[in-house]
Amino acid sequence: MDWLNILIFGVIPVLTVVIIFLVKRKMLWVSPIISTVLAFVTYTITIEPTMIEIFSNNEWRGFFLLAMLMHFGIAVVLTAIAYFSAYIL
Repeated sequence: MDWLNILIFGVIPVLTVVIIFLVKRKMLWVSPIISTVLAFVTYTITIEPTMIEIFSNNEWRGFFLLAMLMHFGIAVVLTAIAYFSAYIL
């Protein structure tokens, strides 16, 4: 696994959920959206083909949309864990 995948699927969702959990727990529902937008921006900056090339090629478009959905799912699971731990606290 390279550093980009670790950043996209590990660091960004965890940091987003933790920061919003510590700052404002009532806004925790927005953390998957913020996390996915940050992942999209990171992909846009670091990935070699431009966004126009990605969305014009079916294979790249499928990979990109699958990666974004997977990232959103990871962020939702982390948010659910944060909600549960906030309920316990």
